[in-house]
Amino acid sequence: MQSFLGRYLGTGAVLFAAAALAFAGPAKADEIKVGLLSQYSGTYSWWGQEYDKGTELFLSEHGGKVGGHTITMVRRDEGGASPQRARQLAQELVVRDKVQYLVGGAFTPTVMGTADIVNQTKTPYVFVNGATANMTDKSPYFVRVGYTSWAYCVPLITWAYENGAHKAVTVTADYAPGADIVDAFNDTFKKLGGAMVENIKVPLGTTDFSTYLQRISDSGVKHVFMFMPVGPMSAGFIKAYQERGLSKGGIALYAGAETQESDLPAIGDSALGIVTALHYSPYLDTKANKDFVAKYKAKFGKDALPSLASMAAYDAMTVVAHMIEATGGKNDGDKAIASAKGFAWESPRGPVSIDPETREIVQNIYMRRVEKVADGALGNVPFFTYKAVSEPWHVAQKAK
Repeated sequence: MQSFLGRYLGTGAVLFAAAALAFAGPAKADEIKVGLLSQYSGTYSWWGQEYDKGTELFLSEHGGKVGGHTITMVRRDEGGASPQRARQLAQELVVRDKVQYLVGGAFTPTVMGTADIVNQTKTPYVFVNGATANMTDKSPYFVRVGYTSWAYCVPLITWAYENGAHKAVTVTADYAPGADIVDAFNDTFKKLGGAMVENIKVPLGTTDFSTYLQRISDSGVKHVFMFMPVGPMSAGFIKAYQERGLSKGGIALYAGAETQESDLPAIGDSALGIVTALHYSPYLDTKANKDFVAKYKAKFGKDALPSLASMAAYDAMTVVAHMIEATGGKNDGDKAIASAKGFAWESPRGPVSIDPETREIVQNIYMRRVEKVADGALGNVPFFTYKAVSEPWHVAQKAK
C-alpha cells in the first residue's frame, strides 16, 4: 500500500478594471493594502471571524509592519457563495481601494469568481479555503495555503483501507467540492482494491438526515466517508448519525474538517472516537504549534483555540509578507508570485512549502481521533503523520 501512497505523498468589466488601474494613484509610500475576502454575515460568518483572528495575530506580532511598510487590511463580506459578487468585490478592492494583495476566500465559487480580475490586474491572491483541486490552475496569481479534498482524502482512504475498510459508502454535500471529494474517495479506494458501494449526495442546507442515514443502514457496509461544509450541516449530520445508533452498530464514520473544535460542543460525546484526516489540529504536539496556541490564547482569551481557518489566515499573511519583502514593497505581481514559488517556512501545522509548479501547499496530513482533552473538552488528537504531502490531484495529472 505504501507504494501506492508514495505516488501522492512525499470581458468589458475586466477592461474597465484594467483601465481604471491605469488612472489609479498609488497608496501612500509606506502603506500596503491587503484585501480580505470572507464571510462576515449569515450562516458561515465563522469564517470571517477566524480570518480576522489569524490576520490580526500576525500583524500584532509584527507591529503592523512588513519591511518598514504599514499593512492595512481592507475587509469585504462575500455574503454567500456567489462568484459574481466575489468578482465585484475583488474589482472594487483592486481598482477603488488599491489593494496590492488579496487573501481569504471562504468557498470554491467565491475564489474562482475572482480569477479574471486577478489575472487582468496581476494581483496575487493567497486563498485560505476552497478545496476543489484544480483551483490554482485557473490563475497563475492564485496561491493556496489551505488544503484540497484530495490532500486529505488520499491519506484518509489509505489509512482506513489498511485498517480494514474494504467496502464503504460516501455521504457528501451536493456541490462542486463534494463532487471533488467523491472523485478522490472513489479513485483512491478503487486503486487500493476497495469497493465503493454507494455515493449518497445530500443537498446543501439539509437539516433532516433521516433518509440518508437509512440508506447507509440499508447498504450493509461498516465504513462511511463523509464530507459536509464546516458548520451547522457537518455538526447536524454527525449528531444525527450517532443518535441513530450507527456507530454503536459498528458502522465507522470517517471525516476531515467536520469535527473541528468549535463544532464539537454542539455534537457532544457522540463524536468520541471519530477518525479524521487533516493538515492541522490545535492539539498538535510540536513547539511551533504550542507557541502559536499560547500566543493565540494570550490575544483572544484563555479559552480560545486556533482553527484551521485562523491558522491558515495567519499563514496567508506569512506568504504575503514574504512577497512584500521580495518586491521591496513595490506593486509587482509577477515578481511577488515568483518569490512565493518554493517558499518554505515552519508553520504551526508543521514544515510547509509552496510547490513551484502548482502553487499548492506541501504539508503534513495528520490522522486524528476525537478524544477527551483538558478539562473534559473534546479535541482532535493526532496519532499518525503522513509527511510532506504534495497535492495528489496535481501529482496524478502530471503522471498521465
